[in-house]
Parts: sequence; C-alpha cells; structure tokens
Amino acid sequence: MASSAQQKSLAEVAQRYTQAISPEALKFLEERGIPNDIAFKYRFGSVSDPYSGHEYQEGWISIPYITALDMVVGFKFRRLDNAKPKYGSPAGQKAHLYNVKDLIPLSPYIVICEGEIDAVVTSGVLGIPCVGVPGVQSWKPHFSKLFSGYDTVYIVGDNDIKEDGSNPGAEFAKRVAGEIMNSQIVQLPSGMDINDHYLMHGAEATKLLLVGER
Repeated sequence: MASSAQQKSLAEVAQRYTQAISPEALKFLEERGIPNDIAFKYRFGSVSDPYSGHEYQEGWISIPYITALDMVVGFKFRRLDNAKPKYGSPAGQKAHLYNVKDLIPLSPYIVICEGEIDAVVTSGVLGIPCVGVPGVQSWKPHFSKLFSGYDTVYIVGDNDIKEDGSNPGAEFAKRVAGEIMNSQIVQLPSGMDINDHYLMHGAEATKLLLVGER
C-alpha cells in the first residue's frame, strides 16, 4: 500500500490527467461504448506532463486504480493506436483489483472479469456490480477472501484462443472459480470479451449472458 504522501501525489496526478483528457481519448472510449459521463466518473484521463515513471505512456489513456475509500493507489494505461503492447503500467506497481468500490454495496451477486474496460462497461454502463483483474497473471490467492458472502460470483474470462491453441481467458476463469465459493463461469462467444459482446449485441443481451434473468 502506498504511503499517505504517495496516495496524495497519485490523486493529484489522476486529477491532472482527467482534466487533460483529449478529444481523441474520449472518442476512443465512446467507440467502445463508454460515454463521456462514465469516462469522467471513473476518472479516465490522458497522460500529460507525465508523472515520474509514466513518461513512456505520454498521450495514452490513464486509468486510475481507486480504493473503496477513494484513494488512488496506481494506474493502468491504454494506448490509442493499434500498436503493441496495448496496455502499460508503472514498473514495480503492485497488482490491485480494479473498481473495488463495487464490493461495498450489498448485492447477491458480482462479476469478476478481465481488464478495466470490461469492468467499466459491466458496472458503469450495464449497472452490474463488477471488479476487474488487470491481466490473467495478476490474480492473487488472497483476493478470493473479498468475495465471501455472495450468492453467486460470475467469472468471465476473454474467450481468445491463441495460435498455439491456448486460451488464457478460459484458464483464468477456471483458476479463479476454483478459489471462490458459489462461483459460476460465464463463457463468452469465441474471440470476444465483454466489451465486444456489448458492442455487437447490446446491453440487454449482454446482461442476460453475464447474470441471467436478474
């Protein structure tokens, strides 16, 4: 956990990036079904006047990691073009769950998905409680303790089969489901993540796929 001084500094950086969000970044998000009001709710921004360690991601979309107590503890970055890697994060940053505020409201169910964009679409756009895991290798065993008490925990991995035949999203879902009681794996259509499904099939069909008749 970052110190109080570090948290204050990161919060100031997040605010600066949000205030500097570019039209290109807002268009990028809108094309993925995230309207401006939702983008600002989650404090998306553009890396401008980079904070130390963020220099490589100048111009990228900034995605702050915010605790349930509204403290900024880290960042993820998404580039606007199709070059790789698509995402970046500061060197040495600890893995955190994204959108942990959704763990606070009482709900009989919650979704665990891969990535920040999918979490924002699920929670902010579809209105389904959801937390995101920043990559299939970032799940930590102690995370499972946060999901006790739910009637159902829906686990959604990207259904992206690689050239070697592996499917990291399916492996992620199986691993997480094996560590959480009352979990249920949701399988997306081949080649899709939640954002893809929402853009292709719309809100109601995606809600039905993720959590059924709720």
